[in-house]
Amino acid sequence: MSRNRTHQGCCQSETNYFPKITALPGPIVPVVPPERGVLGYGSLRGDTLDLLSPGSTPVTFHEVGPLSNISVSPSGNELIVQSNGVYQITISVNGQPIFLEGIAVFNVVNRGSSAYTVQASLMAGDIVGASAASDSPIASYANRSLTIIQLS
Repeated sequence: MSRNRTHQGCCQSETNYFPKITALPGPIVPVVPPERGVLGYGSLRGDTLDLLSPGSTPVTFHEVGPLSNISVSPSGNELIVQSNGVYQITISVNGQPIFLEGIAVFNVVNRGSSAYTVQASLMAGDIVGASAASDSPIASYANRSLTIIQLS
């Protein structure tokens, strides 16, 4: 055998060896984005100094934040959800030191502030608020907020 031998006719060219794939135009399907519902949110804030009593007393708020699919109760201290769903509820209360005869007292159970966040399934018409109580005759709070965000 000669090393200079050509391989003519032994192999097919690549264009003839592989079958051709041809794309044909199909129907045009419009892209429709998934439906998205408006989730609800709402907040209440307050910054005045309020005293606590031994009995459970509603936490008061004086400012309404942005609202969507949430309303405010007639008292202005609670938020009312308008649709069923899972909500994230956050309450934050910052105690203020009171000076009484030279003694400083922080008024949120031995802390300067407390924040609590929970998730809950709520139904349309459910009312969300917060209450506080203290056995101390000088306990108070200020700088508080209540926020609700609808997750689903």
